[in-house]
Amino acid sequence: MLRRLSLGLLASAISITSLPVIAQEDRDDYPKLYITGAAGANNPTTRTNTGKVGTFEEYTNPGASAELGFGIDFEGLRIEATYAIDASQLRGYTNVRGIDFDYISGGEVRKQSAFISGYWDLLRKKSWTPYLGTGIGYSNLDVRNFSDPGLSYNAFNRSLWGYQFKAGMSVDVSSDSKIFAEGIYRATSHFNTKDGFNNWNNASWSSWGGQLGVRVAL
Repeated sequence: MLRRLSLGLLASAISITSLPVIAQEDRDDYPKLYITGAAGANNPTTRTNTGKVGTFEEYTNPGASAELGFGIDFEGLRIEATYAIDASQLRGYTNVRGIDFDYISGGEVRKQSAFISGYWDLLRKKSWTPYLGTGIGYSNLDVRNFSDPGLSYNAFNRSLWGYQFKAGMSVDVSSDSKIFAEGIYRATSHFNTKDGFNNWNNASWSSWGGQLGVRVAL
C-alpha cells in the first residue's frame, strides 16, 4: 500500500509541476505559503538492545517512506509541518550468545511521525538551491507480531519523541514550484519492550533514507 502511495505522490508531483504558471504581481512577496510532498526509501540501522540476560542486535530490511505537509517560506528560512510514514520489516537478530537467527514470519513495522522542521536554503539567487534542515516531533512506532524458527514474539506499539535531519537540493521548475531530492536521518527516543520472555531497553529506532518530492506555492 505504501509503495502505491509513494508512486502516486511522485505522479502527482510531476502533474503539478507541469501546470501552466499564472503570473501574479505579488508572487515575489514573502512570506509564502506552500504545500509539499515526497516519497522514497528508508534503511533502518542495526539496533543494540539490552536486558538482564545480556545484549542482542536486531536487523530490519529497507522499506519505503512518504511525507506530506505545508510550510512557510521566509526567503531563505522555511518552517514546515509534515506527516511522515516509514514502513519496513524485521529481518533477524544476533542473540545474547552471538548466534544469528532470521525471522520467518511477521514483523511488519510502521513508524508514523508528525514533525515541525526548520530549513535553511542556500544560494537563493540560483535556480538550484542546496538546503539543510532539522525537525522534532512525535512518532508512533507499531511493530506487528513476529517469530523465528523456534519462538514467537509479542507485537508492540510505542509513542515516542521523533526527530530528523535533512540535506538536499531543490531545483526551480517554475516561479511557483520546485522539485527536490534529499537525504534523511530519522530517529526516535529509546523505549522499553517485553517480547513475552524478557524485558528489553531498546535503542533508538533510526534510519537513513532518501526522498524525491515537490513544493508548490499557494
